[in-house]
Amino acid sequence: MPRDAPARPDVSLKLRAALTDDLPAIYDLIEQCFPEAPRELFVAQTEVDSTFRLRHARVAVLDGRIVGYVRIFARRMRVRGVPLPAGGIGSVATAPDAQHRGIASMLMRDAIEQMRREGVAVSFLFTGIPGFYERLGYRIVREPFFTADAAEAAALAAQSLYDVRPATDADLPRLVRLYRDATAGTTGSACRTRRQCRDAQQWLGEEPGGAFVAELHGRIVAYARTRCRTYGHEIMELEHRAGHAGAVSPLVAAASSLALAHGEPLVALAPDDSQLAVMLATLPSTRSTTDVRYPMMMRVISLEAMLRPLLPYLSTRAAGHPGPPFRARLHTIDESAVIAVRPRSVALHTNNAAADLDLDANATLDALLGQRLPSRSARPRLSPELRRRLDALFPPTPLHFCNSDRI
Repeated sequence: MPRDAPARPDVSLKLRAALTDDLPAIYDLIEQCFPEAPRELFVAQTEVDSTFRLRHARVAVLDGRIVGYVRIFARRMRVRGVPLPAGGIGSVATAPDAQHRGIASMLMRDAIEQMRREGVAVSFLFTGIPGFYERLGYRIVREPFFTADAAEAAALAAQSLYDVRPATDADLPRLVRLYRDATAGTTGSACRTRRQCRDAQQWLGEEPGGAFVAELHGRIVAYARTRCRTYGHEIMELEHRAGHAGAVSPLVAAASSLALAHGEPLVALAPDDSQLAVMLATLPSTRSTTDVRYPMMMRVISLEAMLRPLLPYLSTRAAGHPGPPFRARLHTIDESAVIAVRPRSVALHTNNAAADLDLDANATLDALLGQRLPSRSARPRLSPELRRRLDALFPPTPLHFCNSDRI
């Protein structure tokens, strides 16, 4: 675990990409730093994951010994429906006898630079020490986490029009297509292949019989993936086709039956506007919170890599909500860019172009991810007209991230 304090860099410390021969030492280090997690999990994340590349395994070497490690997970994430290169951060570890030297901070900066060189737009991670990552430009993004009584949820199966059964390997191609169709246009959803789905099953702890499909007249119209956790039986992911929101209740009931068998509550991370969240909210026992132990954090890695693919979307929004032209400067902690908003188009400038207002790093991330902008995050303070234009360009949208994409 990184518990770094700022320190003068050790001149003998070297940061580099891992070599194949380094992997056993990396597994030893991770096992030492995360004794609660089985070694096999990290081996699978490396050797089973088809996206793993040695250049994404960043190590710190001191006196010939690996004392620090950070893994970049190469992913693609939709932002307002546009697939963008994303980098997940995981397995951040520093040897106990090498802590408090700034090694984790240096490795994280090295990983951020590696992602920037590869054109990554956005990075995400999950952590119990958010303060460490806030200093590196990450910030918490929140989704509601629900806990419900399993017996109460199991009763939802009554009078369903849908047939629910355990999912099989043969269903995977249809589930991948269903997920793609159901999450089109969202922010935070992953772009997956069949291979990536199979890879992830190796380390997510999904049990046989823990995934379900709902069929209507023999056609799969919804599915759910679940797993047992120390805090409850978790619905990691539940998606349905348009017009089949009614399939959610029997799927939740099927997951609840497993929770009852294990004597656990039913838990789920779900977007505010999802049918899963709406349905769980109707149960008297349901409790929800955004204050979770390991929150998700995100940061923009490259404004150009983030904004340029979004220009067609932003131009469409500008054309649909015309008004006076203006320029807004968007910031991260280490770069800025200007978007020029015209009546029917939006252009990007990465030089020092003049701007009518500045959005700080937090407001920039909020705008891109669809969170409402606080007026105090802009300089000068947002006028009603500029707020209207910004809200039109970056309309609020729920974050649609599934726990099955955690790393």
